[in-house]
Amino acid sequence: MSKRRKSKAFLQDIRAALQRAGAGVAGFFANIWAGIAGHLPRRSRRRAPRPEPPAPPASRKAPLWPLALMGLGGVLAAAFFAYALTLPDPRIPVTLLADGVQREYKIRGETVEALLDRAGITLGSGDSVSPALDTPLEAGMAVEVTRAYPVSVQSGGKVQVLYMSEGTVGEALSKAKVAYAAGDELSQLPFEDLEPGMRITHTAVDISYDVSYKTLEYDQVVIKDEDEYEDYRKVEVEGENGRKQVTQRVIVKDGLEVSREVADQVVISPAVDEVVRIGTKIRYQTSYVGEYRRWKAAPEEGDGWKKMTVDKITAYCTGTRTATGTSPKLGTIAVNTHYIPYGSEIYIKGYGYGTAEDTGAFRNYINDEGEPMNQLDLWFNTESEARRWGTKYDVTIWVKE
Repeated sequence: MSKRRKSKAFLQDIRAALQRAGAGVAGFFANIWAGIAGHLPRRSRRRAPRPEPPAPPASRKAPLWPLALMGLGGVLAAAFFAYALTLPDPRIPVTLLADGVQREYKIRGETVEALLDRAGITLGSGDSVSPALDTPLEAGMAVEVTRAYPVSVQSGGKVQVLYMSEGTVGEALSKAKVAYAAGDELSQLPFEDLEPGMRITHTAVDISYDVSYKTLEYDQVVIKDEDEYEDYRKVEVEGENGRKQVTQRVIVKDGLEVSREVADQVVISPAVDEVVRIGTKIRYQTSYVGEYRRWKAAPEEGDGWKKMTVDKITAYCTGTRTATGTSPKLGTIAVNTHYIPYGSEIYIKGYGYGTAEDTGAFRNYINDEGEPMNQLDLWFNTESEARRWGTKYDVTIWVKE
């Protein structure tokens, strides 16, 4: 409290004391006057004649100072009393609103805190009063007490319960010592006013960027050339992988990663496509009439293939059914099953690939060494082609059983 307020309160106390002293002095002299008046001779209201009493003996007169003193005291008492009546009432009217009840008080000029003491109002933790406790009371002033209410603040997996009577969401977070950044998530806006039972949720949001590099694989571009055979393949442009930089935005909430998305991509070096030219012209195994077998290179030893020398190879073009029940066609080969079983794959230079599906009378022949004849008979679509093949002796072939 300031010196000016203390001086004002002191003068008000002196004025009230003078009022009480004036009233006391007036009462004191009134009692004295009543006592003296009781001892003074009273005049009779009747005027009836009386017999004259005998003359009293001669005596000295009573002193006058008591009467003078009494009169002076009465004058002083009246003066004090009149002064007290002219002074204004030192109490001032104020209104107090607390706990839902409004009361009117008359109190000498003190502070809001003194008013609460007189009214028996106790402030709890978080309660607020308006105006402040040290505010001097003024006539007509309204004093309001607001009780604190619970407000919960959740942040980082922890929950705090605060008791506040006013303020904003930001002030509640500050009181809970929760620091929040511009990118964090809040269940309410920071400047929103608090309400009883409000639940404030704060989620810390951390945004970072992760940079990585990715290989750009080259594609293969195929150019088909009808003038080249199917086995033709030429790489005209060598393929080369490229490289790009990928930037991902990573969002972490309360220490847990919740999303990762590509924010930017920059190609550092583009991929170079491989250009390959291939032939599409079909090359058949031979140039015989009705040829349909695509050309294949001669086999090599391994993968079941083995060389064999046969005594004789002839050709035929007649018949409609083979020994295995199939229809003969270009590639059908008659064998002696003593040497080559049915179903074996056979390669003969000049004739190409064929399959052992038939046999002939030669299976009953014997060669010069007295062994069964190891002979092959090749199927042709025309007699002229069969005759052109003729007969070949001691031919090396490839067989895969």
